[in-house]
Amino acid sequence: MRRKAAADMPWRDTPAAYGLVSRLNHWIGAAAVITLLGIGLYFEDLPRGPELRYWMDLHVGIGALVLLPLVFRLGWRWTTPSPQPLPQRPWLQRTSRVTHALLLGLIAVMLVSGPLALWSGGRPIDVFGWFALPSPMAEQHELHEALEEVHGAGSTLLLWLIILHVGASLWHTLLERNRAALARMLGPPPG
Repeated sequence: MRRKAAADMPWRDTPAAYGLVSRLNHWIGAAAVITLLGIGLYFEDLPRGPELRYWMDLHVGIGALVLLPLVFRLGWRWTTPSPQPLPQRPWLQRTSRVTHALLLGLIAVMLVSGPLALWSGGRPIDVFGWFALPSPMAEQHELHEALEEVHGAGSTLLLWLIILHVGASLWHTLLERNRAALARMLGPPPG
């Protein structure tokens, strides 16, 4: 059996597998979220100064650029029926469903809390100096602090959920020798 070419793959999800749009959404979104988490974790403990400003500006710029693709990913997932759950123990199905819902929910929280934290702090969203989205609100220190807490706690929880998600995928694939879940996101194994 040959590997399915992207041109042969259905755009929409089927009962048995994710379509091309869902797969691209997943991998582009994963790369964006992991990049933003890595940058955010790196600058979290840096002292104020040029290095902190550089990494924060990079985080904000990338976050702004991936905002629309991530919003599209969330909308696609919530409006497009997913493939049928794979046969597995009921507690694993529930855990999988809850983990996926939490991942998408936390991505939504991060997409809202990040820009609002900047704006409530009186800062525009500057995208690499190409353009800036000015704050639609007056500076509000208490709201800014609360949103930074939400964004920080959300990033920690998101990191743990990603570890759980990747760990579960590896567990199914390597320990249970069941490639069904991974094949739905990557495609069938080479023949």
